[in-house]
Amino acid sequence: MCRVPIFVFVFYIFCVNYGICFINLADVECGIDVARSARIVGGVDSLPAEFPWAASVWRQGAHQCGATVLNDRWLLTAGHCVCSVFDEFYKSKQLSVVVGYTDISVKDENQPVTRIIPHPDYRCNKKSNDVALLKTARQLRWSTGLQPACLPNSPAQDFSGTSATVAGWGFTHEDREKGSRPSILQKTEVTVVTNDECNSWYRSQGSKIKVIPTQMCAGHEVGGRDSCWADSGGPLMVRDDRRHVMVVGVVSTGSGCARPRMPGVYTRISRYTDWIVQSINGDTARSGLNWYPRFSSFFGRR
Repeated sequence: MCRVPIFVFVFYIFCVNYGICFINLADVECGIDVARSARIVGGVDSLPAEFPWAASVWRQGAHQCGATVLNDRWLLTAGHCVCSVFDEFYKSKQLSVVVGYTDISVKDENQPVTRIIPHPDYRCNKKSNDVALLKTARQLRWSTGLQPACLPNSPAQDFSGTSATVAGWGFTHEDREKGSRPSILQKTEVTVVTNDECNSWYRSQGSKIKVIPTQMCAGHEVGGRDSCWADSGGPLMVRDDRRHVMVVGVVSTGSGCARPRMPGVYTRISRYTDWIVQSINGDTARSGLNWYPRFSSFFGRR
């Protein structure tokens, strides 16, 4: 009798104070930053290893977008980051990623990308379902500067009113001639705004942007701090219990950068965790690998 192998992808759901839960897709503890103490508009340099899951997506020898490390083979980014100017998805060989560096000018090498999975309902040049996965050709090795991020567990987790951090290597001003694109990862603090309030703010400015439930907004009513060009795909993060950091949004779109009453618009990751897990699980099964995270060290740290 022929035995059919069973492939199991295990992820871990961990709950902390007040019932806040997150998903860990990696084989080490997720969302732990080594350095704690916001180019992103209105931001400052991040500290080495402050966001060890932040990654840079490269094309044609230069930074193009941000991304988030989920486990030792997979990264999360925006759907439009894997689209060409011809509204076609890039081939995997056209992209690479830099992981484990705060200053990407001193990187040793780029990690080749072997697979790109845009969300099945995403279409290039559209704003909805703006999320994609990247698979590295080689297994990533964890270090102080390279760690996985945690993801939210439940779509019910709204985060409105929560202080959040957005990080990226994008431009420091919406006018690219006035701003720069720094090599050191920038960070800034923003506040998650309810979708109703965000839509109201945009309407007050005469904008036609309409934020939908699979998106979220973060910024400030007076402007001044925001994600910007080339920050796309990067992480919007909240700290759950002053210990673990969750990536709750992916930089997606907006109107200009850091304008009053025009906060940044992010893909709401809590609406896509099922797809993320299923996509990685499906690829693991197809590749003929069994994948079992090791949680003994995880439990030992609590």
